[in-house]
Amino acid sequence: MSHEKIKEIADLKKKVRYFLSSSILGRQEVKTLLDQLQDIGEVVIFGGMLRDLSLLGNEGFDSDIDLVIDTDKEDELDAFLQSYKPVRNKFGGYRLRLSRWEVDIWPLKSTWAFKKGYVKNRSFADLCKTTFFDWDGIVYNVGDGSILAVEGYLDHINEGLLDINLENNPNPMGNIVKAFRYREKYGAGFSSRLAKYIYENLEDLDPDLISLYENKSHDRPVLNKNVISQVLEALCVHQKEHPSQPFTRVELQPSLWAANND
Repeated sequence: MSHEKIKEIADLKKKVRYFLSSSILGRQEVKTLLDQLQDIGEVVIFGGMLRDLSLLGNEGFDSDIDLVIDTDKEDELDAFLQSYKPVRNKFGGYRLRLSRWEVDIWPLKSTWAFKKGYVKNRSFADLCKTTFFDWDGIVYNVGDGSILAVEGYLDHINEGLLDINLENNPNPMGNIVKAFRYREKYGAGFSSRLAKYIYENLEDLDPDLISLYENKSHDRPVLNKNVISQVLEALCVHQKEHPSQPFTRVELQPSLWAANND
């Protein structure tokens, strides 16, 4: 899907405001939830929605919405969310299903990288440092409309080169599968650091296992073992011949992403 590149953070703010002010596609339901959550604590939109609005625009955004709330009223938060019949996960977050959107809500202080001490402070600015991928290191403050992001965020997005933001992570396989999905969805290339990480962690794994992991973890799988095998084969050659260079997109068999979004 073609989309004009965002050159200024102000352009991304406009896209978020448009989403939240629109009455179509169940967006007003998201706005209502955000307004109610702000009575409990300061709320930001985190990561994926902002990444997709940057890369695909409102017309291309069709994924989950991640929210983080800074609050000491966790009992009040839990009580409020019960009407949405949330599902709790092992990291302390809530997953809600609205009529059109799935929403994940996390208390700021329960962020894994904070709890483990990999990122020392616990502010929204520091939250940007906790993501595995640099493309996810961004927040939109619902209250004042400000955006915080890792340094050079839009440059990284517009270059189409995916990099590691924080390597320490509880789910290496999950992030590697996401890297493969980013390649399919956005045409992402991998930085030399990310290419090395994938190569070292997947060298001895069967592509069937990677495909199986994606099938279990994502509602709309886009990979298969042939795609994975081709990427790994090309990556192995790249790491032997040009390990200090980025691993840019290679043309493989047609992506399943487009077929799943027709």
